[in-house]
Amino acid sequence: MKNIRKKALFIIDNVFYKGAFLKEELEILKKSDISKRDYNLVVNITKGVVQNRTLLDYIIKEHSKVKFKKIHKIILTILEMGIYQIFFLDRVPEYSIINESVKLANIFGNRGSAGYVNGLLRNLYRKKDELLESKFGLMDLYEEDKSLFLSIYYSHPKYYVDMFLKDKGTEFTEDLLKANNMEPPFTIRVNTLLISREDLRQILDEKGYKSQDTTMSKFGIVIENPEGIFESEEFKKGYFYVQDEASILVSEFLNPEENSKVLDLCSAPGGKTSSLSMIMGSSGEIVACDISKSKISLIKENIARLGIKNIIPTINDAEIYNDDFKDRFDYLLLDAPCSGLGLYRKKPEIKWNRSYEDIQALSKIQKKMLKNASKYLKPGGEMIYSTCTLTKEENEDVVYNFLRENNEFSLEKINGEEILKLYPSKDSTDGFSIAKLKRRTNGIK
Repeated sequence: MKNIRKKALFIIDNVFYKGAFLKEELEILKKSDISKRDYNLVVNITKGVVQNRTLLDYIIKEHSKVKFKKIHKIILTILEMGIYQIFFLDRVPEYSIINESVKLANIFGNRGSAGYVNGLLRNLYRKKDELLESKFGLMDLYEEDKSLFLSIYYSHPKYYVDMFLKDKGTEFTEDLLKANNMEPPFTIRVNTLLISREDLRQILDEKGYKSQDTTMSKFGIVIENPEGIFESEEFKKGYFYVQDEASILVSEFLNPEENSKVLDLCSAPGGKTSSLSMIMGSSGEIVACDISKSKISLIKENIARLGIKNIIPTINDAEIYNDDFKDRFDYLLLDAPCSGLGLYRKKPEIKWNRSYEDIQALSKIQKKMLKNASKYLKPGGEMIYSTCTLTKEENEDVVYNFLRENNEFSLEKINGEEILKLYPSKDSTDGFSIAKLKRRTNGIK
C-alpha cells in the first residue's frame, strides 16, 4: 500500500469533516517525496470521492446491512474510496481495491469493521455490471422524481438541481451537471505587456506543449498538457497568468481606456487586476483592494512577476463605504465574494460546504458592496459586477434591486444579454455571471 490510500483517506477526512480545501491538501502532498504515479492515484481517488459523494453514499445506503447513520465516518470514507475505485477507475484491479480497503479498516476500525468492508465491497463488485447498467437502480426514480434522480446520480445539492430544472429544463440541467464533474481545461492569459499570444504559443509549441487559442477571449491559450508549466522560464518571466477564460473575459468586458483611473474592489489574487493593467498598456492607475494583508501580499507578488507598474495594492473593506473613493474612478470592477457554485469542476468540496442559507446571506453582502461601489464612479463611469456563481439571488436579484434604487445607473448589454451567464457545459468555462453598469452623465433619467 505504501500508505498511498492512507494519504487519500486523511485528505478526504480533512475535506469532509475539518473544512480543508482539496486543492490545498493536494498541493501540500505534491511537495512531499511522493512519486508521480502515486500522486496521480491520490488525486483520482480524492477528487472522485469528493465529486461523487452523494452517489457513493446512496450505494452504501442501498446495500449496507448496517444503518448508514451508524457507520463511523472513517469506515464510511474507506467505503466511499473503495466503491469509487471499483466503479470509476479502470486501471486498478478489484482485488487490490478490496484488499487495501480491508487493510485500512483493520487499522482505523473497531472489531468487525474489516469484515464489514470486505463483505460490502465484494458484494458490490459481483453486481458491478448489473449496477452500472441500471444506473445503480436509480432509473425508476427518473420518472418519479427527476430532480432527486439527477441530484443523486450526478452528486449535486438538490437546491442546485431544482434551480436549473425550473429555469433551463432537463436537458440543459443534465448537461451542466455532467460538465461540473469533468476536468476543466487548463487556460492561461497572455501578458501582452511582454509578449504576443502568437509568439507565446510558438514558444510553448516548440517546448512540446499542445495549445490552442481560446474561443471567446483574445488573450487566452488552452494548454492540453500543462505539466511542468509553473517551472518554465516563460512563467518565471511573467509571460502569462493561469486564469480561466470566463475570468479573463470580465476584464475584457470592462475594457478600460489607457490613462484611466480604475478601482478593483475585491482584487486578490490579482488576476483580473493584472488583466486590466494589460488592457490599459500599464498606463493610468489601478487601485487594487482587499481586506486581507496576506492577500495584498499575494497581489504584490503576482504583479511583480508580471512586471506591472500601475497597480496600487490597498487594504480596504468593500462592505464599508470609503469617502476617499467618492466620484474618483472612471472604471470599477466588483468581482464580488460569492458562493462559488460556478467552480464545482475545480473545487468540488463547494458542493458540500455551501447551503442555500449561505447564498441568501451572501446576497445581502453583495448588495451592500454594489451600493458602496456605485458611489466611487465618476459620472459617465462604467463598472462590472461579476461573480463565479450562477444563482439569481447573487446576480439578477442584486443587480435589478440596485437599479430600482439607483436611477442614475443603466444596464449595458454584453453580447446581447443584460446579465451574461457562462456555463461549463455550454462555454467550457467556469460558471460566471457578468453585468455591466454605467453611471449617467446627466444624473437621473
